[in-house]
Amino acid sequence: MKLFQRNKKAADYRPEPTRAVRRLRHQLDEAHDVHALTGDPLLAVVNADRLRVSISRSLWWFLAIGLGFTTTGVHDFLAGRLTLTDPLWWGAWLVEPALAGILITVLRWESEMLARGQRVDDGPVVKLKRLLLAATLITNVWSAVSPSKGPVSAGNVFLHVVIPVVVFLLAEVMPIVQQRCVAVRDVALRDAARREAPRAMPAESAPAPSAAENTPAVARVTPAMTSTNPDPFAGLRLPAPMRTTLTARMTELGRPLTAPEVSELLRLPADFATRVADQLAA
Repeated sequence: MKLFQRNKKAADYRPEPTRAVRRLRHQLDEAHDVHALTGDPLLAVVNADRLRVSISRSLWWFLAIGLGFTTTGVHDFLAGRLTLTDPLWWGAWLVEPALAGILITVLRWESEMLARGQRVDDGPVVKLKRLLLAATLITNVWSAVSPSKGPVSAGNVFLHVVIPVVVFLLAEVMPIVQQRCVAVRDVALRDAARREAPRAMPAESAPAPSAAENTPAVARVTPAMTSTNPDPFAGLRLPAPMRTTLTARMTELGRPLTAPEVSELLRLPADFATRVADQLAA
């Protein structure tokens, strides 16, 4: 009898995992969690909005730099031959910032409307943008071809032609960037809404009600659903939409979910779905 007990203890003995094994298990658990999080469509919504904001900031910054350069051309066109004592020399510095301010205000409004799904292609808006940019282009080219001081420089002429054209095209591209990013975000939002909706059982395929189902709902709850575990998702680090979906499905069935049901409901890998099902049944 003692020999049998010793053999049983020897069979039940499991060596402690090494540091390498513990590290690999930790990395595997982390990989499962990352995969579950990156597969959430809500993450695509956040990424689309972040991309839109980041690109918009960059475009605004470079647009401001380009308009700052064109300000010198407009000033040279208006007051290049005047002296510092002439009030027009000082007032000429305000012309391009005023025109650029109007353009930036219109672009900001247009971007906000596009971010909310409203297209802005009205004739007056388009004409105003083109008029402002055409005025900048003409004044810059004129000041480069006929400078107030010094000879004509081919490089100066080139820059005073290219930069206003780039600013014009940039003003046309910015609404397109906003529109495409909003479209990507809307698609991701629809995918997230479809995945968060609980999958109800078809009425025609539902089994006939049994005697147990005629009892009150509180009495039908299985012990697993009324476990003392205050948080059945502890340690899983699941996103809130996934937790809501699992809770709704378990409430509907009146029991914990199995690993295949978790995998089908959340589109998780089989091994991670097994972990989730074991945690829910604990």
